[in-house]
Amino acid sequence: MAATQLTADLHPLLTEYVIKKLQKNRLTTVYSFVKVEVEQLLKITNLPAESIVLVKNHLIDQFAGWCQNALSYPLQPAPSPLSTGVPSLDALLQGGGLLPGHIYELCGESGTGKTLLSLTMASNVVKQPGSMAYFIDTKCDFSGRKVQQILDSEDRKLSEQELGHAMARVRVERIFSPDLLVQTVEELAAGRYVDEGTNLKLLIIDSLPSLWYLYQDAQSSVEPLGLLTKLICSLRKLAAQRAVAVVLINLTVRMVEGMTEGKRKLCPNGNYSALGRYWESAPGTRLLLERHEHHPGSSARYHTVQVWKSNYLRSGERVIVRMTETGVR
Repeated sequence: MAATQLTADLHPLLTEYVIKKLQKNRLTTVYSFVKVEVEQLLKITNLPAESIVLVKNHLIDQFAGWCQNALSYPLQPAPSPLSTGVPSLDALLQGGGLLPGHIYELCGESGTGKTLLSLTMASNVVKQPGSMAYFIDTKCDFSGRKVQQILDSEDRKLSEQELGHAMARVRVERIFSPDLLVQTVEELAAGRYVDEGTNLKLLIIDSLPSLWYLYQDAQSSVEPLGLLTKLICSLRKLAAQRAVAVVLINLTVRMVEGMTEGKRKLCPNGNYSALGRYWESAPGTRLLLERHEHHPGSSARYHTVQVWKSNYLRSGERVIVRMTETGVR
């Protein structure tokens, strides 16, 4: 309302003559007209009081906001959490798994099992009929065979037909530029790429640094920061409007000489997350993956998953998970 110009086409009583009279008195917008007392407008326009009130009410109805009692909206049940397929991790996340509408980030050094954990999450989500997982691969690391192994493990008990349907509900797209990534997320938020009869439940991006490192030698930070801004806005829109859980894969980077702890938020092991200080507050929950002790005589690898920061979980809480050929346990 404040920026809407007062023109003759807004109401039949606002003739060109009346508009000119108002402009001479510096009443040029709808807001400035509405906030002036009727008595003052009588002197300016020579219109009857009833006409001025009529015009005011018309403009308020057309341009002003309106209030509605929240009780008039039916209460919608909160979407159920998405199980990760790892019971101890579901307990750590509280509520039973990943919250729809929330953005998570898996951080860790190379080889700490971030991709395997994300594949386990995707495989567990698509076990549910009609549930779809969208996997954006920026490193050519996605393995359909690994997904099949996870789904076909003994404790999951899927028939051959169920296995085929579940694998078909894991949509994979390889993306090698930040611009295309932002465009794809925006299209997902608009409802594209989702097959009829399925619901997008989980989006995984593995990983972000491999795209933004393209700007490592850029002389200006404007473009990469601008794309990061567009990305997080699109991710939040997708998560909130379509109740999608988002899982992002990021690296942790070691401190280099000349950096001070006061400039960056360090994780418990003294490293910091990639993509810069600007990105630190982007995800709602950041989980840190680290290698744990190896059990002699076992081929399994044990890693810890720790809450680094979260807006609903207690920082520092951790669990131990087991990395196997058939996923994370």
